[in-house]
Amino acid sequence: MAANSVLTENVIKVRYQIGDDSKGKDVFKEQNFKNISADATDDNLVQLSDAVEKLLDYSVSTIKKQQTFIVLIKAIMNHKFCGKQ
Repeated sequence: MAANSVLTENVIKVRYQIGDDSKGKDVFKEQNFKNISADATDDNLVQLSDAVEKLLDYSVSTIKKQQTFIVLIKAIMNHKFCGKQ
């Protein structure tokens, strides 16, 4: 049986330190950006985080790329995604 994966969601998470808590531990905040183009390269994601960093009062510490795929088997591809029902 043939299978194919399709990217359904592309998200980046930009994490940045906003300060320290009362015990001196770093405190971080994370911002999610959804609907990122499937064609976006890792360099594009770094450029996006650099642009976000300019809007923040804090430096970006981590960029996470999260992608969600659906694995389609041939029978499903023929019916649901190709207009056959």
